[in-house]
Amino acid sequence: MVAIFVVATIIVFMIIDYFVQRSEKRAAATAPAAPAHSKARFVIPKGYFFGKGHTWVEVMSNGMARVGVDDFVQRIVGKVESVSAVPVGTAVHAGDKLFTVSQGKNILSFRAPISGKLAAFNEDLSTLPRLVNDEGYNGGWVAVIQPTDLSGEIRNLPIGDEAARWLKEEIRKFRNFITAQIAPSTAATMVDGGTPVEGALQHVAPSVWEKFENDFLA
Repeated sequence: MVAIFVVATIIVFMIIDYFVQRSEKRAAATAPAAPAHSKARFVIPKGYFFGKGHTWVEVMSNGMARVGVDDFVQRIVGKVESVSAVPVGTAVHAGDKLFTVSQGKNILSFRAPISGKLAAFNEDLSTLPRLVNDEGYNGGWVAVIQPTDLSGEIRNLPIGDEAARWLKEEIRKFRNFITAQIAPSTAATMVDGGTPVEGALQHVAPSVWEKFENDFLA
């Protein structure tokens, strides 16, 4: 039994190492020279996978998966005022509600990009929710998931050039979305050359937030 356990452990870490190396080889920084809050481009860091609900996933060396809010959504939302997550230890399936961010009375729910157990919540966000805006891909991480099917699920998440193509389509989709929800003249002030500017959702009705969640985060 001991021998079987050792072999199984080695296989698990070989799988983890494969995906870590795969992410490093496939990923390319879409905007390596752009600062984190550039109004011209959104940031896609090397080695990060992206959930279709605008979460990012970083596969850690210990097999855990760190999750946060991507640059696109955090900048469209603007100032994040609070962050909360399901209790540590909760088992989630991909697509289940994992955490929320809020601004005033407006709340957005984010879904788990992969299945597993919530192993940790970033307690720094309890007092410094702005880390989601200021250090979104580093100190602004939200949760750590202990995956149950990392190799099976992460292959379905875009990374590198694939993620860049997906994000480009999301930007086009948002431009149409915001124009349809509010007056075209007002929408024009929320985009710049087709790219949504920071805080585009800060001064819209709660109903627009709800529809944004349904259209972009569900």
